[in-house]
Amino acid sequence: YAFTHVRSKDMFDRMTKLDMEEIKTLTELINEKLGITISEAEKMGFRGGGSVSTSGGEAVEEEIVVKTAFDLKLTGFDTKKKIKVIKEVRAMTGLGLKEAKDMVEGAPKTIKNDIKMEEAEELKAKLEAVGATIEIS
Repeated sequence: YAFTHVRSKDMFDRMTKLDMEEIKTLTELINEKLGITISEAEKMGFRGGGSVSTSGGEAVEEEIVVKTAFDLKLTGFDTKKKIKVIKEVRAMTGLGLKEAKDMVEGAPKTIKNDIKMEEAEELKAKLEAVGATIEIS
């Protein structure tokens, strides 16, 4: 691969020397920093439809995966309504006060993983009613 930036090539060269555990940790940190959430299915390598070429040049059709599990992500909140948001997060997650407060203050954070769309919509409505900004992914 031809690098157009020297820093990118240097970073790539250093990353290729890492072991798998270090790469996994680095990937998780980067995803967290950028706010990227990855479901367990995606971590295991399942992807949406399309075709993939095999070494023989023939196209193999992939099975289309319909998303049935969604993540509820707190992206922000009205600072005047912070206490109400914390209380609602506690109620829906079962977290303690400190954990719920840390989650809210650390937004963007995923509140619930792998839930049905109906539940996600219901929880989103409750949180938005108390001043939270929510994203379903």
